[in-house]
Amino acid sequence: MTALASTSTIAVRRRDVDVVRALAFVEARRMMRNPLLWIGAGLSLWVLWSAVPSPDEWAGATYQETAIAIVPFAFAVSVVVAISFQRERVPVAGGAAIGETERSVARIVAATPLVVLASGISAFTAWRQRDIGGLTLGVEPGRTAEALFSVGELAQPVALTVLAVGIGAALGRRTPTLVSAVPLLFLLWLATSFYWLLGDRRVTPFSVVQVQPVSLYAGPTSADPLEFPTHWLLEAPGEFSQQWTRAFVSDGLAWWHAVWLLGLALLWLAVALPRPARRFLIVLGATLAVLGVGGQYVVLP
Repeated sequence: MTALASTSTIAVRRRDVDVVRALAFVEARRMMRNPLLWIGAGLSLWVLWSAVPSPDEWAGATYQETAIAIVPFAFAVSVVVAISFQRERVPVAGGAAIGETERSVARIVAATPLVVLASGISAFTAWRQRDIGGLTLGVEPGRTAEALFSVGELAQPVALTVLAVGIGAALGRRTPTLVSAVPLLFLLWLATSFYWLLGDRRVTPFSVVQVQPVSLYAGPTSADPLEFPTHWLLEAPGEFSQQWTRAFVSDGLAWWHAVWLLGLALLWLAVALPRPARRFLIVLGATLAVLGVGGQYVVLP
């Protein structure tokens, strides 16, 4: 009898896995067919393509514009995932093949192709920057015209897309209608575009879209810039800054920021899942978020 019960349990689990896989495939196909997804991807690629330095622009403007190019795509991802999770609000008969937790997991798995698309956008970013010969950062004597995103900075669009999946899942599942979810998503992602609000080193680890370089105090207006370390990228005193500033760029800072974003993503996903499945995601998400913020503060001078 014990062996028979064990065999029956294994069969049920296999059936659940098969159903989850089938639902994930159906939802993934729906997401990939949503025109909003491709509009968002197209807008992000257009921003990346048009981000070419000009002689009269502020040094670093194109570098920062490139960092926020992923926002239209992230918004589109949140919306298509919200549409999928909104279907969880429709009452399901008690005889459904699988429970709410399994259905939610299937919808999360279905978002995997969206993360793959984000990886493609990151790859396009790397190619485009090399194609135009690099970007400009800093002013003389601390200046470069060949700046390229580090691997950590290229990982940010991928981490942001995972976060977009979590936000879309949470708002899609917990808001009564899409009419209320979509405006909230728009406002949330619009707010991330105001990256300069979290540009100070004291708060930049808590940003969503982290835009480098981070401005650090280098010296007073009267300082001789030739006395600064030769590897520093510099910003001169001007209308909005009465000091010499170091434009700090760090691969390590970008990686720790990605950890912070993944922690946030797990916390949002916990909101989307049924109560029994939340505890693990809350603990893991909070741990990653704390580690990510702490790591960034360690890296920042």
